[in-house]
Amino acid sequence: MSQPTVDGPPEGAVLDAPRPSGGDPADQAAPRLLGAAGQAAPHLPGPDDDGREGLMAGVVDEIGSMMVEAKRTIAAAASRFDPDVPPTAFYVLRYVMKHQPCSAGDIVKAMAMDKSAVSRQVTLLREAGFVDVVPDAADGRVMTLRSTERAESRMLEVRHENRAVFRNHVEGWSDDELAEFAGWLRRFNSPAG
Repeated sequence: MSQPTVDGPPEGAVLDAPRPSGGDPADQAAPRLLGAAGQAAPHLPGPDDDGREGLMAGVVDEIGSMMVEAKRTIAAAASRFDPDVPPTAFYVLRYVMKHQPCSAGDIVKAMAMDKSAVSRQVTLLREAGFVDVVPDAADGRVMTLRSTERAESRMLEVRHENRAVFRNHVEGWSDDELAEFAGWLRRFNSPAG
């Protein structure tokens, strides 16, 4: 995730006067931003900073890049799945397929989506013939969602195409490197706490 850019100093900020020659070159490279009280403005660590904060900034930047690429890949996959299925509905369908039978409430909680947004996506998927609403086996009053055979067969094709896209990213990696990478991602996606 790239750092936000600012078109100028924040309101009330002033730039330090130029440094006399002979000082630390890093101090001379760019003026420091000062707040209204003449104190140095807070500095958001970047990947080039020393220590753990710099390392964390690098991780955040790389994850941001990965999220952008994943969003692009999902949008392309949704379009290949069905041009009339927007990426958000595709996300919902993938959740249903992985956790079926599930309720709309499960999707709301798991995906941090608004109820009305989930309802719209489920309606779209039902009308397109990708999702069925069926009574819960334990309590017939509760309605759950299941993917249809049509959705399953289309998703198999799309997953095959997606794997080809991801293979390009790991071309030349050994099996051990892939296993290690998958392990690190699992560990990252299961934060301590």
